[in-house]
Amino acid sequence: MSCYNTPCEIPTTGRFPNTFASAVQFFAASQCFLTEGILKDENIPSYTKFDFIIVGAGSAGSVLANRLSEINEWKILLLEAGDDPPIEANIPALAKSMRRTKYDWQYFTTSDGEIDQAIINNSLNWPRGKMLGGSSNLNAMVYIEGNDQDYQSWYDAGNLEWSVQDVRRCFKKGQSYQNQRLLQNPRIYEHYGHTGPLLINTFNSTYRIVTEKILKSWDDIGIKNVPDLNTANVLGSGITSVTAANGERQSSNKAYLNPVLHRKNLKFKLFVISLDGYLCAQSHLQENFNQMRVKNGDYLYTSPQSQQPNFFTFRAIQPYPTV
Repeated sequence: MSCYNTPCEIPTTGRFPNTFASAVQFFAASQCFLTEGILKDENIPSYTKFDFIIVGAGSAGSVLANRLSEINEWKILLLEAGDDPPIEANIPALAKSMRRTKYDWQYFTTSDGEIDQAIINNSLNWPRGKMLGGSSNLNAMVYIEGNDQDYQSWYDAGNLEWSVQDVRRCFKKGQSYQNQRLLQNPRIYEHYGHTGPLLINTFNSTYRIVTEKILKSWDDIGIKNVPDLNTANVLGSGITSVTAANGERQSSNKAYLNPVLHRKNLKFKLFVISLDGYLCAQSHLQENFNQMRVKNGDYLYTSPQSQQPNFFTFRAIQPYPTV
């Protein structure tokens, strides 16, 4: 802007100009307080042996890295195709600003000739996080546990580790519910965990009167209002819980990965892709390929379902033909 190079029409003197300039500089620099620091990529020697390689440091990968590295004797390598999350990832209202950037895989749906036919190119944008924490850094933060019948149907189909009781136990282990008003309800207090790494709360609302009118309209047509949707088995209407606290997003990497980066048995590598059967750092593709060998051959793949078909064709991970 040209005004930066134009002297002020009303001159100033004394301490005021310096004080004002210092204040502006302080507010400009205060964005640095919104992040917990930049994750520095590690230099890992070629043919380093690991017990587990976790492919994908997203919502699931961050949890796996945390839990597996609790065993000091296990050497863990965490691979991520993206970067450290930007400052915008911490601010709930700025989630959409990361879409179609380097922090997003920038996927689009394929037209099937039936749905989304009124959309340009008959295709919808499908945001997927390409950064530490994955999509937990650009989603809407809505925390919904699912209906008991979903897990029961999986159990009935033979997935015996997915019983309702087992799933609820794992949920509580990771939760730290923060809404003190709702916690006064004994049923809600019993439903949630209180000592886990993932902070859960509800958003404040400036226009609560609008929310109340919407809730009343649902209640009037039979979709009864409940104080907490998860406690009500996701049946009814109400204000959703979110993975946020103190006005900041609580992503998977913030909850699970950042607190354990100091562990000596946990190594990580950013900007990693698969090329001709080798796991390579993108920034060094024209130099030497940094191939890494796994001690026990255990790879743990944690990326979203939308990426699984491509993933299994990479010889670096699975020696099988196209799935």
